[in-house]
Amino acid sequence: MKKFTNCGVKVLYIILLIIVLYVPNVVVAASAKSIPVLVYHRVGDTADALTVKPEKLRGDLINLKNNGYQTISLKVFEEYMSGKDVELPDKPILVTFDDSYQDNYENAFPILKENQCVATFFVITWLVDRNQDRLTSAEIKAMAAAGMSFGSHTVSHTVLVDKPDFWVQNELAYSKQFLEELLGTPICSVAYPEGKFNANTIKIAIEQGYSTGFTVEPGKSTRQTAPFKVCRIPVFSYTLDVVKAINNAPD
Repeated sequence: MKKFTNCGVKVLYIILLIIVLYVPNVVVAASAKSIPVLVYHRVGDTADALTVKPEKLRGDLINLKNNGYQTISLKVFEEYMSGKDVELPDKPILVTFDDSYQDNYENAFPILKENQCVATFFVITWLVDRNQDRLTSAEIKAMAAAGMSFGSHTVSHTVLVDKPDFWVQNELAYSKQFLEELLGTPICSVAYPEGKFNANTIKIAIEQGYSTGFTVEPGKSTRQTAPFKVCRIPVFSYTLDVVKAINNAPD
C-alpha cells in the first residue's frame, strides 16, 4: 500500500510538473496570434513606388483570400491588442491605407467591396474637403457606412518628432476630434507621419486618448507588441507577391 501511495504521489507530481511547464506555454501561444498589417498608399495608374495599380490590389486581395487570410476591422485589431476577448479568424490580417488619397475611394473602395474585404484608412484631416486629390467628408462617411475603418494621420502630416509639445498635441487632438464628429465613433488609432515617433510622441498620444500607434517598421503584431509601436508591411508597386512579403516580414 505504501509503494502504491509513493507511486501515486510521483505520478501526481509528474502531472503537475507537466501542467506547470507546458500549459502556460499553450496559453501564451494562443494569446500571441500573429496579425500582419499591410500598408498601401495610392491606387491608380501613376508610375511611382507608392502607387499600386487597381489590378494589383485586386490580385493582392485574391491572393490573400486564397491563402486563408481574412481582413479584420480596426476596432477588432485595437480590442485584440488591448487584451480584450475578441473572436479572430484563423488567419487575420489588417489592411491599411495612408494619406487619404481620393483614389482610395474611387479605386480601392470598390475593389475591397468586390472581394468582401474591409480596410482602414488613415486620414490627413486638414485636407478633407480642401484638396481635390484627397477624400471628402461624404466619401469618408460612405466608406464607413460600408464597413471601412478610419484613424488619424494627424491634421497636416507634419513629422511629430520635429515639433514642440503644443504642436504635437494639436495635430493629434484636432484630427481625432474632426473624425469623431464626422463619423460619430471613437477614434483610437494614429498612423505616425512618415512612421516617425519617439517616447514623447507616445506620451502625448496617450494623453489625447489614443490606444494604438502605427509605424512603418516592418513586422507582424501580437499581443506582446507594444501598442504604440505597431509594425506594418509596406506594399509597393514593385511588391510581386504580398503573401511572400508577409512570410518574409520579421515576427
